[in-house]
Amino acid sequence: MITPQKSAFMTRLIGVYFRKKIRRAFAAVHLKGTEHVRQARENVPLVLYANHSAWWDAVLPVILSNQVFHHDAYAMMEEKQMRQYGFFRRIGCFSVVRENPRLAVQSLQYAADLLRQRSRVLWIFPQGTLTSAEKRPLHFYNGTAHLLRELGDVTAVPVAFRYEFVEKERPEVFITFGKPWQIRSDERVEIEMTTDILQQLLEYEMDVQREDVMEREFDAYETILTGKLSVNERWDAVRRR
Repeated sequence: MITPQKSAFMTRLIGVYFRKKIRRAFAAVHLKGTEHVRQARENVPLVLYANHSAWWDAVLPVILSNQVFHHDAYAMMEEKQMRQYGFFRRIGCFSVVRENPRLAVQSLQYAADLLRQRSRVLWIFPQGTLTSAEKRPLHFYNGTAHLLRELGDVTAVPVAFRYEFVEKERPEVFITFGKPWQIRSDERVEIEMTTDILQQLLEYEMDVQREDVMEREFDAYETILTGKLSVNERWDAVRRR
């Protein structure tokens, strides 16, 4: 197992680098439902579980946790990806080998111990592999449910990522934080049922998000980052002058 070697300096530095990369690649990043994250119970571990449809899913949490929410955040990542992109270790990532049950349990136990130490946040992608945001039903590994059961008192928030071309040259990022599921140690639910609930909560947020984009209903979204101007925006600016 590859454990994190988190560095505050490297986290800030990589955050600045990723911010520039995002501004080059996307027209904007929009958030909805941030209040659900900010209102999570204090001194209780917070697990942000998300769909996984693009490589950028590993990058955006760095910006969100360190520059929007100011979390002490960690993330679980496939070991082969961590070996390829070793810098993720410096920003709080640790490895998991989902294909090996013994190693997967080891990573889940490490995550539980990490979150118990103090108020920390864990990002996790229960699908395990890149999957289209349109595919239904979602399929989750049971690892997230095992982790929540192990922690007892924990808050789980579904996070929907979507990348969409709207009206600009570059795509835009839409990120929705759903209502938190506050789990208590005396409310243990069976693993399979917990996995089903997690899937349904995230599917709901993804479906609402898709409808928002299709109908161009963006009033509830907050834009936290804008990229370079598109060709049409530059041309409109020239015409105005």
